[in-house]
Amino acid sequence: METHNDRVVIVGAGLAGFGVASGLRKLGHVGPITLLGEEAHAPYDRPPLSKQFQIDGDEAALRLSPEPLPEVQLLSGCPAVALDLEQRMVQLQDGRRLPWDRLVLATGTRPRMLPALATSPRVMSLRTLDDARALRQRLGAATRLLVVGGGPIGLELAAMAQQLGCHATVVEAGPRLMGRSAPALIAEHLLQHHRSQGVDIHLGRTVVSVEDNGLALLDDGKVLQADVVVVGIGVLANDGLAVAAGIDADDGIFVDGWCRTNVAGVFAVGDVTRQVHPLSGRLERMETWSNAQGQAAALAAALVEPATAKPYDETPWYWSDQGSLRLQCAGLTEGDTHALRGDPASGSFVLLQWKAGRLCGVSAINAARDFNLLRRLLAAGSTLTPEVLAAPDANLKQLVQQAQSA
Repeated sequence: METHNDRVVIVGAGLAGFGVASGLRKLGHVGPITLLGEEAHAPYDRPPLSKQFQIDGDEAALRLSPEPLPEVQLLSGCPAVALDLEQRMVQLQDGRRLPWDRLVLATGTRPRMLPALATSPRVMSLRTLDDARALRQRLGAATRLLVVGGGPIGLELAAMAQQLGCHATVVEAGPRLMGRSAPALIAEHLLQHHRSQGVDIHLGRTVVSVEDNGLALLDDGKVLQADVVVVGIGVLANDGLAVAAGIDADDGIFVDGWCRTNVAGVFAVGDVTRQVHPLSGRLERMETWSNAQGQAAALAAALVEPATAKPYDETPWYWSDQGSLRLQCAGLTEGDTHALRGDPASGSFVLLQWKAGRLCGVSAINAARDFNLLRRLLAAGSTLTPEVLAAPDANLKQLVQQAQSA
């Protein structure tokens, strides 16, 4: 079916939605494209919000494109409130109704909040540019930051605060840092690093309350003083539009490798989706920049040339800049065998993991070159042994070339 002239409406103007719109135009789609942004900003990149933006406040550096996309109608500050699948219409908050031939849901996520802390004026979350602006303003006058949650965002914020001369404390309910996103050995390395940089870290503890004067009470009775409190305990999928319209979802919209939902003509991309993990085989939400970018590119190609479209099945990976450390992780966080390439004491190393004889996970600290090569072996389903890949004299580039030519 010819789709080059279809009217495409994309709900969500973050990295995934923007990527679909720009990809469609680059690949030759000539039909109308409308990009709906809930926020009153041009499309921007989120990763710097917890890092460099807090230091320099450079909003121009956040923009996904210095110029508007060619012949793409961008409606900023214009949320969609309902979907009419029968009439193929998107209902906007201002009362307008937009017709579509192809609908793309790229509605992203929203931060989880602790009900006990939600009403405190000192407590905030970090997800949007407006959140980042508010945090930067508060940190300018603060000396003590309390971060609730020891995941990537929390640790990035803690490291950034220390650079700004603001003492950071992290409270994590789990027994270790980054319980869902990094292997235990990596988490222990991060714990020791951040503590060496002056960050106070409380594991296995929760924040019970935060008073208006900044006194934060932990569940063990300890009291901390904080000028600013940021809650970073994960996110929920913004799948309400889909659920209300009868599109299959459960804290994430279910999609296949072509980003198709269970409704013909309706697609979803980015953090809002649940897709089959290529290594675990489970339906998961992959909340990474690389997944949003990859899904968007794959969907754009599928919409322009459906006959030659290939399913998106890239191995998920992410990075996290935490002060002087760059963490990069790909694949699974657990395996039945592991090996180290490099020495953690040196500050630069890679943790490799295998399951049933196959490389299933690669995690690196300040070892970008090795990570990028090993990630390619991971994607190729390498069965090279720990003795081969962890050997100091292993030529990873040559091993990658051999795997790709096999």
